[in-house]
Amino acid sequence: MAMWVQEQLGIRSTPLECLTQMDGIKVREKVRIIEAVSALLGQEIEMANMYKVFSKGNALDDKFYAVEQTGPLFRNLKMLFGDCTPWQMDIMYAEGLGATEAFKVDRPFSLTCCCINRPVAYMKDVDGNEIGSLHDPWTCCGGLDFTVRDPAGTPVLALDGGFFQPGFWCPMPCGEMKNVRFKVKDLESGEEVGSVTKKVPSALKFMFAPDVDDYNVDFSGVAKAEHRALLMAMVIFIDFRYFNDNSNDGDTRQNVIGTLRESLMGPAAEGFFEKLPPWVGRIASRTACAEITAADAVVAALAAAFAAAADAT
Repeated sequence: MAMWVQEQLGIRSTPLECLTQMDGIKVREKVRIIEAVSALLGQEIEMANMYKVFSKGNALDDKFYAVEQTGPLFRNLKMLFGDCTPWQMDIMYAEGLGATEAFKVDRPFSLTCCCINRPVAYMKDVDGNEIGSLHDPWTCCGGLDFTVRDPAGTPVLALDGGFFQPGFWCPMPCGEMKNVRFKVKDLESGEEVGSVTKKVPSALKFMFAPDVDDYNVDFSGVAKAEHRALLMAMVIFIDFRYFNDNSNDGDTRQNVIGTLRESLMGPAAEGFFEKLPPWVGRIASRTACAEITAADAVVAALAAAFAAAADAT
């Protein structure tokens, strides 16, 4: 009833009509605090990915949001078998008050190896009608190229990221190294009809959640609403494929975190941990997946605070 009233008042339309009324969108990935903290402690626990979709130029006007529906087993297997592991995503239409399911994106399991069985995801609307598919074709020189196909399997849009972008090989929150750019080409007319730019959102967020990014999408030249919906889903597909690994559990960043841990345990902190309440030690000793010391508990608490602050930026 509430949704019907909003539609009659012009506050809310339909998902495809909403996309038709915009020239572009901004897709913002949400920081998962547990994942960020676990990565800082050396063993990332993969949590469900979440994204908010805003109208272009208005970070307060969210139109859609996407929530990963993959189970915990397959979520964490992605860290080992990223090219093969399946995932599912629900995209909700959130214009006005309340939210309703709009689209489903399903990336099925595949035995992917180099040019064999390249990853593909399928997009359907809430009624089960196929909208199209998202493809990551094989490129022998390692180019960032993606293809959007209609329900009949005909390629309709191509995303070209080129062969070398500093922001892909060495992302940093500064200069051009914070960006990865894709040109969107209409394969029927051969014209450039839009663009996608992946951007490191801030230095704070990059420090504590380096796998969290913003995506600016310009689809002003894309005529069909279904193709705009597929571009929105393609952003999530690209993020899953190449930008979804938290590097804080890698050797380099763990060396830095280890230095912080040692400084907490050094002479300057002598007697500090003895003054902590007993519950801190109990929580630390019961933490799963690692031998966690009181220093680790403090690092985790600091990381959680900073990750929460990063999510607010």
